[in-house]
Amino acid sequence: MMLGASLVRDPEHESTVFWLNLGAAGGMLALLVALRPVIGAIAEPIVASLLAAYGIRLVVQAGSVVPEARMRRALRFGELSTIRVIAGVTEMVAKLSLAYAGEHVWCFALAPIINTIVTTFAIQLREPWRPRASFDRGAAVRAARFAGALSGGELLYYAYASADYLVVGAYFGNAAVGAYRLAYEAVLDVVKLVSTMTAEVAYPVLATSREVGADLVRFTRQNALALAPILVFIALEADDLLAALYGTLPHAAATAARILCAVGALRVCSFELPPMLAGVGAARRVLAYHAVAAIVLPAAFAIAGALGSDFTAIAWAWAAAYPIAFAVLLVLALPLAQLTLRAYLAPLGRVAVCALGAAIAGEAARVFLPAGPLRLACAAAAIVIVYAALLARLEGVTPFAVARAITAKARDTAPPTDT
Repeated sequence: MMLGASLVRDPEHESTVFWLNLGAAGGMLALLVALRPVIGAIAEPIVASLLAAYGIRLVVQAGSVVPEARMRRALRFGELSTIRVIAGVTEMVAKLSLAYAGEHVWCFALAPIINTIVTTFAIQLREPWRPRASFDRGAAVRAARFAGALSGGELLYYAYASADYLVVGAYFGNAAVGAYRLAYEAVLDVVKLVSTMTAEVAYPVLATSREVGADLVRFTRQNALALAPILVFIALEADDLLAALYGTLPHAAATAARILCAVGALRVCSFELPPMLAGVGAARRVLAYHAVAAIVLPAAFAIAGALGSDFTAIAWAWAAAYPIAFAVLLVLALPLAQLTLRAYLAPLGRVAVCALGAAIAGEAARVFLPAGPLRLACAAAAIVIVYAALLARLEGVTPFAVARAITAKARDTAPPTDT
């Protein structure tokens, strides 16, 4: 996938990137097969076989890297989403069928391979492509460095984003891990989900943009528009929300969720900056940002775990340490976008005002209603209504305006048809 991202920026060496990706996937498959006896001896034989099956999936996936990069560059995300849905449904049917047939373990390995086969075949149908017998060593090195920096950043992200669970478990016990995880997922996983969708579109746009700064501001603002009411709702109604979803939880879970909403507000921006850096070819700066976060955050978690009385200390560690990593990201990114801090954040001012108004409306519902599902529903309705009204008044953003923008964008990016 990261090698495909290099093609979105530089589509001139498609065959080179294909052969590089196929070689890497084939090498990984060969390594997993060769290590199968060793892995089987250390763990279980079935684990070694499942890993080898995963290597097959990587080889199959290589067939879609180039055409998918072409579709991303052309912003054909509607087609890609349809393909993913079809492949996902196929995987689910295959998994259930294999489990029903008695393959209760292999269903988890074979079904994803079927998903990849369907995805690769469908993408090739929509964007046919065949490799040439050519290989540019210099282009391969550049693509490998680019992909390596982004992949390294991803690995570091998963490392420091999971370190808090380890610290919570070590200092506060397994039960605390469960409650903390529910609070974390209710906030930061939601922010990541929405932001990833925005960033997926932002990357090919920013990679080909002549006005990187303006486009970065636009995507960050769009992400903030979508996430602001969600963060306001969770910050106010964390107790009712967690109770409705998971039943009785420690009071600390709602407190942790509210603290993490402040971190989520920063990540509204931080998820959009790495695609900009990658788009302008500064993948090493993405790696540098994640490296800083991988140092600062686990250290803060460890200190908070040692000093804190419950797992809300880890949430406070996020709130204290993440702004440091975010500040580093701003220093790395804004000069390349030719933006000052004020120019980057000023367009978010009205969104913040709308969010504040929605928060006041939601808090009013909390004051006049007892805890429970009714208060949860009324607070949500008040937040959405007031937020939408303020957006329409201050920003001119209405559902009809959004629908018109989506229709116009689909028309502009739709592939030509034969007439």
